[in-house]
Amino acid sequence: MKRSLSSTAVIAAALMLLAQPARAYIDPGTGSALFYVISGIVVSLYFSIRSLYYRVVESAFRLRYKDQSCGIAIHCEDPRYEITFLPIIAALSRRGISSTFFTMYERGESFEPLPEDVVHKAIAPGMVGYAYLNNLEAVLLVTTTPQLDVMTFRRSRRVRHYAIVQHAVGESRYVRPYAYDYFDSVLCCGEILKNNIRRMESIRGSAPKNLYETGLPHYEALLANARATPLPPGDPVVLVAPSWGPLSMFEAFGTDFIAGIARRFKVIVRPHPQMKVSQPDLYARILALEGVVVDTSRTPAAAMSQAHVLLSDISGITHEFAFIYERPVVIIDRQQTNGGLEGELLGGDSELKQCCRDFIVPVPPSEINEIATHLERVLSNPSAKRIAAVRSRLIYNFGTGSKVAAEQLAGIFMREQQSVGSKKARGLPVSVVGEAA
Repeated sequence: MKRSLSSTAVIAAALMLLAQPARAYIDPGTGSALFYVISGIVVSLYFSIRSLYYRVVESAFRLRYKDQSCGIAIHCEDPRYEITFLPIIAALSRRGISSTFFTMYERGESFEPLPEDVVHKAIAPGMVGYAYLNNLEAVLLVTTTPQLDVMTFRRSRRVRHYAIVQHAVGESRYVRPYAYDYFDSVLCCGEILKNNIRRMESIRGSAPKNLYETGLPHYEALLANARATPLPPGDPVVLVAPSWGPLSMFEAFGTDFIAGIARRFKVIVRPHPQMKVSQPDLYARILALEGVVVDTSRTPAAAMSQAHVLLSDISGITHEFAFIYERPVVIIDRQQTNGGLEGELLGGDSELKQCCRDFIVPVPPSEINEIATHLERVLSNPSAKRIAAVRSRLIYNFGTGSKVAAEQLAGIFMREQQSVGSKKARGLPVSVVGEAA
């Protein structure tokens, strides 16, 4: 059927190019129908060519890397996620379990060294890199990238088990549909995410996955940095670190409101790294701000350690700042729509926001010009004890997430290996697709 569609689209496009002008009348109804037919042909032609390109790339990787295999494959799509994986890799190494670290970027001398038993392979970013992973052979593949088998990232027939680990506090509400559905295991950050995934499985009637009570491995590095760099004395410092995209406060309000904050506080502004790629003009305006410090370090740890309060929006940094440094946060509470996201299926409001509103304080967008007053009010109301109490309910294994994750992944890996060995010993066929531990 696909081949027939592709051939039809090519022939139709050729006929369109050879067509000659004609003196004829087309009524509005016919013209509208013709427009949709031509649009459909053009779109079909585009997707046919793109699909053919993908198939060629996939075939090339299947032939070139047909003999490649590894035990545990760890996939990192961006340097900012290394803080999640490196403690897990180190914990696995201490257990005598080596892994192969696949990064979609080169690791230079400035990067933290890997354990000696870890193999590093830099693969291409984007579609070509995923074509590589889609033909990988491994017992276990671990990633932070959602939507396996939905978008470009596809299950390899030669990977026995797929696991996803969290890189931020989440609740599965503001992710795209089927973000976790096709993983064999999810290493959950906390109870809200675990409960939401079970709810979506029930609604969709899908098979239950292995849900592990893991926590957040990257919190350990942040916690160590926080303990090593106490808050410096002096006047209060406000860290402004929003997200990027249409829900970012910089996208909604521009940068003029920063001046009002800077008249009353010292200010550090940290633009989201993705803005440099997706919103370069806005990123340049932020870099040009006067009277403030602009932080573009690889991680926000240094900026967070110097700040007394954080101003943000929907960025994951809000929970890192509150739970690691036990300091208050103010967020611009713009209405978030669930259309096209998993929240549309779950219904209701954000459980995470409701649990944290005493110290991650929502302020309506209409108050943006008075934001300095709200920051001053929040600073006058200490919240460390309240933060610690909520944190214990929302995050599994706070401060030991990487050790727990390594134990869980090691267990999955050993069970999968034993399953393969048992089947081979009995002369049974070994299936590698979609088998859960």
